[in-house]
Amino acid sequence: TFVANCREFSVRSFGSAVLNMVVYNFKRIQVVPTGKDFVDIILSKTQRKTPTVVHKGYAISRIRSFYMRKVKFTASNYNEKLSQILQDFPILDDIHPFYADLINVLYDKDHYKLALGQLNTARHLIDQLGKDYVRLLKYGDSLYRCKQLKKAALGRMCTIMKKQSASLAYLEQVRQHLARLPSIDPNTRTLLLCGYPNVGKSSFMNKMTRANVDVQPYAFTTKSLFVGHMDYKYVRWQVLDTPGILDHPLEERNTIEMQSVTALAHLHACVLFMVDISEQCGYTIK
Repeated sequence: TFVANCREFSVRSFGSAVLNMVVYNFKRIQVVPTGKDFVDIILSKTQRKTPTVVHKGYAISRIRSFYMRKVKFTASNYNEKLSQILQDFPILDDIHPFYADLINVLYDKDHYKLALGQLNTARHLIDQLGKDYVRLLKYGDSLYRCKQLKKAALGRMCTIMKKQSASLAYLEQVRQHLARLPSIDPNTRTLLLCGYPNVGKSSFMNKMTRANVDVQPYAFTTKSLFVGHMDYKYVRWQVLDTPGILDHPLEERNTIEMQSVTALAHLHACVLFMVDISEQCGYTIK
């Protein structure tokens, strides 16, 4: 009984883990600003939210706390904004293997991980800078010295962020593309349409579902995955239209074909392989 309970618990745990992997809404990822915009947003917020006037007549302790507050506020804002970006983007190990492989095919997972890693490093560097300059400000002996330390702290933080411009621009491109991906549920009943290019997969999809996939009389009109839904015998089916696949080795396949291969590899689906017996598609049945 104990072993049976353990097995039941492990199956439940695994099931809930898979379900947690699936639920991911790529459309909720916030816009990633450019390096320059990022700096402008943070500095303008620091200017608005912290005191802006300090006088020579103030006690040195008050002057120190004035500038320490600015440095701390700027560092925490950078941390907050960068943490939001890092949380928004999916961690490839935590999402369903179908989406993880699709992201690898479309954007190259090494480049993707590197970009997120660089932002994470920038976040830690800025945090450390903030702490170092707050420590130095505790020993500032004049208004001029404190002001110069604050200026140096904010300047170095901005330099670190401007160096991340390439990573931020890349992640914004990924975000825009992810938002356009169809909402595919890897665990529901799925009918996968695949076959050679120009055999009528998209036409079949348009007839069977309410989807409106572009249909043209030439190969590779469908360049990405399209999803539609239909009811059959009172049961809801998810129908997936895939780009055409040619008969050649895996390493020779392009990005368009690899999307179809990813769907075939990871989705538990009923595969409907379509052929054109008239051979008007340009490919023989043999």
